[in-house]
Amino acid sequence: MRIGNNPNRGKHAARYSRIVLTCVTHLPNQEGYHARRLEVVQTCLTSMRAGHDDLSMVIWDNGSCDALRDWLQYEFKPTQLMLSENIGKNAARTCMARMLPMDRVMAYSDDDMYFYPGWLDPQLELLEHFPNVAAVTGYPVRTAFRWGIDNTLAWAREHAHLTQGRFIPDQWEDDFAVSVERAPEWHRDYTRDDMDWKIYYKGKEAYATAHHCQFISPASVIGRIMNYWPEAMADEKNTDIVLDKLGLRLATTERYARHMGNVIDDALRAEIDVYPPMMDAAVLNRLKWLEI
Repeated sequence: MRIGNNPNRGKHAARYSRIVLTCVTHLPNQEGYHARRLEVVQTCLTSMRAGHDDLSMVIWDNGSCDALRDWLQYEFKPTQLMLSENIGKNAARTCMARMLPMDRVMAYSDDDMYFYPGWLDPQLELLEHFPNVAAVTGYPVRTAFRWGIDNTLAWAREHAHLTQGRFIPDQWEDDFAVSVERAPEWHRDYTRDDMDWKIYYKGKEAYATAHHCQFISPASVIGRIMNYWPEAMADEKNTDIVLDKLGLRLATTERYARHMGNVIDDALRAEIDVYPPMMDAAVLNRLKWLEI
């Protein structure tokens, strides 16, 4: 039996901005490995959204403790917040992508990345400049050239100018090593034979790789990754390889984001303090134009 009509009939749901910031968060407790990660997650999300308050932000929380969930709900307040059991990062990311209209750009991040001011615009420029782009990152890492670049290199050899060398600064690689608990000296030896690939195409340059920890991608592309991994943290190389088959994977030649790890150490804290969250007028005007 029904009496009357649902008052929502004929009404429209809230609209997403042209670019949607997304993140999968996970903080099950504040012990052991996670003892200092609350600050890491908060720094990640705050730096990601700084200067982008007009953009939609969608967060999928995978089974976090009350400390993070309360902060997300009552202080940070994203546009949409999904509170879920831990279904795994890949499944959560795919769910968010499929929630979005396919013409949106999904800006994705793990919950332990730090974003420098102005991080989004250079990635958008590569997404719009190169054809058939699957993903663009602002986080170039040398070891990311080891897989998931075959299609990107093949396209570059035919349509662009491709060079190989050691372009990524040693300091960036040292920072990466520390963030994944490697000694920088060990990491330098580990990557001594690795080379970087750089693409020059119609006046712009990019590295011929991307990074699964932080990237922007058309929702129509990232939503096509249908693989389901039962592990909470599956091997992300699979994501990189599939994206490379769908289109180009690119990285900015400047670093606009970096991995923090599970602790904000003194060196990183000093760098964060040097770059307070801000956004210049040119970028703000560009984002306003892109919004729907």
